[in-house]
Amino acid sequence: MVNGAGLAMSTMDIIQLKGGSPANFLDVGGGANEKQVQKAFELLNSDEKVLAILVNIFGGIMRCDVIANGIINAAQEIGITKPLVVRLQGTNVEEAKKLIEGCGFRMILAEDLEDAAEKAVGVAGIVKQAKEIKVGLKFEGLGL
Repeated sequence: MVNGAGLAMSTMDIIQLKGGSPANFLDVGGGANEKQVQKAFELLNSDEKVLAILVNIFGGIMRCDVIANGIINAAQEIGITKPLVVRLQGTNVEEAKKLIEGCGFRMILAEDLEDAAEKAVGVAGIVKQAKEIKVGLKFEGLGL
């Protein structure tokens, strides 16, 4: 999940450079609200091809705290079952990080795009290997 076509292209490119293959992407644009972010997570979470969810937001118009609240709402209301890697930069990023840290839902936080891509590809690889050998794997973010 990204905000902006340029960020979508660069995010997909670096995922491929790190050995991954983007299964899907959603551009929430600059004016998304928390409900729209939650709906985006519903779509990504239900897509069988998606092994991990990478959120890469540069908050200019789109505020990072809105994205964080949308993620938290989705985690609480729909139950995100896939590993979640989050990279936020820009407007209200510190507030967003505090919201994420205090929400009770585990997310893999990344400092920059390269870090985020490496983490997303790595955790997606774990999920893929588990599926290939038919080993059950469950990611539980709440209450851990």
